[in-house]
Amino acid sequence: MAGWRGHSIWRRFALAAVFCLMEGSPHRQITSAENLSPEQVKASMLYNFAKFVDWPPRANSEMVLCVLGSDPFGPALDSLDGKPLKDKTLSVQRIFSANQSQTCHILFVSSLKGGDLPSLLKILRDMPILTVSDTEGAAAQGIMIEIVVIEQRRLGFKINLKAARQSRLEISSQLLKLAQTVY
Repeated sequence: MAGWRGHSIWRRFALAAVFCLMEGSPHRQITSAENLSPEQVKASMLYNFAKFVDWPPRANSEMVLCVLGSDPFGPALDSLDGKPLKDKTLSVQRIFSANQSQTCHILFVSSLKGGDLPSLLKILRDMPILTVSDTEGAAAQGIMIEIVVIEQRRLGFKINLKAARQSRLEISSQLLKLAQTVY
């Protein structure tokens, strides 16, 4: 699946992302997603990706979103901590090694050195953890979702469906339709 045939669908997805970041008053005005920082948009994308993924059953009440490596999100991600997600509560955690990822549902992999990604993916193989990164070429190497920049500041994503299925994750066809590329 290549191309952006569903521009109106992407706009709805981006607007949903904006709503997820809003806190407090319903009277707050939304002008456009362009007013958000890239970090806010990426954090919102992580939250929304989870809505379109099904995990094998786990006996915990939290949906754990972990950041491995340097944290490019800061307060943008912290604003999601405690929000409801898939009949659970989202918990945001920063971790510093792949060995700490066993309790994660979503793992954002930040700026790893070239040789570290294959090692990480070997550790995570067959574990039901949705891996996401904004490192160029990550999806082709086995990360399940790669956030990419398209047309100036607009963001899109690529999906490695084979990697997701190997880890027993089911990605909704709605999310697959929005992907720039599906491997």
